[in-house]
Amino acid sequence: MTKSCIGCGVELQNQDASLEGYTPKEINKSEDMYCQRCFQLKHYGKYTLNKMTREDYKKEVSELLDKVKLVIPVFDIIHFEGSFDVDILDILREKDSIIVINKLDLIPTDKHPSEVANWVKNRLAEEGIAPLDIAIVSTKNGYGINGIYKKIKHFYPNGVEGMVIGVTNVGKSSIINRLVGKKIATVSKYPGTTLKNVLNMIPYTNIGLYDTPGLIPEGRISDFLCDDCAQKTIPSTEISRKTFKTTKDRVIMLGNLVQFKILNDGDIKPIFTLFASREIPFHETNIEKAKELNANHYFNIPCEKCRDKFNKQKKEKKVITINSGEELVFKGLGWVSVKRGPLTIELTIPNGVHLIQRKAFIDPKR
Repeated sequence: MTKSCIGCGVELQNQDASLEGYTPKEINKSEDMYCQRCFQLKHYGKYTLNKMTREDYKKEVSELLDKVKLVIPVFDIIHFEGSFDVDILDILREKDSIIVINKLDLIPTDKHPSEVANWVKNRLAEEGIAPLDIAIVSTKNGYGINGIYKKIKHFYPNGVEGMVIGVTNVGKSSIINRLVGKKIATVSKYPGTTLKNVLNMIPYTNIGLYDTPGLIPEGRISDFLCDDCAQKTIPSTEISRKTFKTTKDRVIMLGNLVQFKILNDGDIKPIFTLFASREIPFHETNIEKAKELNANHYFNIPCEKCRDKFNKQKKEKKVITINSGEELVFKGLGWVSVKRGPLTIELTIPNGVHLIQRKAFIDPKR
């Protein structure tokens, strides 16, 4: 009989410290135990890179599909398109679901939870998905967590086994911990913390929730950065926003990561707002100065550790028009929302980064 880590679900072993599941302790099958990796993450914040691939994660999740009746996908409202993975959408078309939208605390306070829910409902409908219900939560302060339990209890009064799914870093393990009332599942800011499916029971109920490995999304700008820089793209406080009213040939830079040149020509100046993590600098300049800033690595992201890797990634230029009330999302970074348009830009972005145009989530202010 084997013993698994209660934090990440991997099978424990004490033979080889270089392999997954290692613990220096004697394996006691009668007590809860963590592997060394989870123990160091939990107590010291020390991160050890795991070697699982996207296919490994998909295999773990797919093994549960026939066992569970309910799927609870968790989406990050700030990086919504980055957590809106195609494999997750396919699952939602097959199974009953209660959608959880996390990180409410990071959006501006003038956006009411009901507005968020309506926007998400419409976005899901575009993909042909009709969930049983939607829960808007913040694992940081606990807002809305009890609502998840109430919704599960409403649809499954006699109990159910469900699986909590999502891409990396959306807060699946944090939600499990909140619902269970214990800090069991390993939580960290790094991707790929949960390695295997782990069943957790909500106390005094017949509701069991599987914590699953986070699917690895594709097409994010953070994929071309080192772990430290990638973490800077993930907001830890309310997102930063800045509104621009500018003219033709002005250049807007999001650090040295993404830039776009304004192509609008005419009397009416477009008004638009940028949204991203507070770690991402916004800068307006002219064409020549933008070239100088890029050449001299003026911004600290990408940093020295990942700058060469990032610069070697082929860049592409795209001409895009965004109408009033629309947004252009740079997957894994942020978005631009147009208040008065249309806004026509020449965008320079690493090849392979997904772009999404959508109805505005947050209306920019003048």
